[in-house]
Parts: sequence; structure tokens; C-alpha cells
Amino acid sequence: MKPADLDALLSIADDSKLCDAVFCRFADFNKQIDVDSYTEEERIVTLVWHAAGIIGNGGFQYLFEGEFTGDPGFVYAAAAFKTIGASESYAAFQRALSLFGGHYPADREQRIEAYLRVPKDQRDAIEKQFYDDEKSMHSGLARYIRGRRERFHQLLSSPPSTWKRLRRFFR
Repeated sequence: MKPADLDALLSIADDSKLCDAVFCRFADFNKQIDVDSYTEEERIVTLVWHAAGIIGNGGFQYLFEGEFTGDPGFVYAAAAFKTIGASESYAAFQRALSLFGGHYPADREQRIEAYLRVPKDQRDAIEKQFYDDEKSMHSGLARYIRGRRERFHQLLSSPPSTWKRLRRFFR
């Protein structure tokens, strides 16, 4: 991407559009989520935006039906919401994870069975808390990106994780 194009991308005024543009640019580099291969900035943007998209499409159940490589139990994903200051999103995430009683099942089927045993009204209340914080999540992530403009400019100008991925093959 040319510097002028990056400047334009990082100057997007709409919080949601900025977050989506940065996420999509990272997604062009990283075809699969692998938290261990990310820089901190990649991890925050990718986990917040991707988790929010999944939850927005089908609630925490959809999120718990899958997993992010390198983030068993969605610990990094939850922390990413805290990092950007989306306190209600983070609290909802913590509430959803607490439904497993401190033991997040590694097995997908067991995880979904445990989640669905929780009364629907309780699950709905957690999801409402998350959905109601959408604007804060968007503004928090946009603020995070804008506050690190030079770093994001650097990361978006070339594949940021390429060296880390290659380095893993030569260990």
C-alpha cells in the first residue's frame, strides 16, 4: 500500500469504518487467526473486530462454537476489549466466560452443551450488555488505532507478521 493510501486509510473519520478498514488490511495478511504470530496491535484489532463480528452474528454461542488459534478460552480476546476501554463489552465477555464455572471446556461439543444449559434469559442479558456497548467498542478501538498512528502506518505498509511466521519454521 502506498504511503498516501495508508494516510487516507488511517484518516477515516468514521470509527466503525476505520476499524473495519484496518481489520480487513490485517486479514489480507493473515488468512487465519493465529494469536501467537501477531504483534500486539494486530492482536488487539483482530480479536476485538473478529470476536465482535461473530458475537454480533449469533451471540456468544457462535463464538464458543469455534476458537482462535493461540487463544484457548478467549483470554486474549477478552483482554483486548479491556485494553481499548470497552468496559461493558469486557464485562459481558467475562460474564459469558464465567458461565463455565472457571473451567472452559476444550472440547467444542462439551462447551456448547455447557453454554446451552444456562437459562436463555441469562445468556440474552449477557449478549444485550455486549450489544449495548457497540458504540463504545467502536470508538475505543478507533481511539486505540489513532493513538498509535505511526505504528499502524508501519504495520500496514507491509505484512507485519511475515518474519514471525518464517521464524517459526526455522526453530
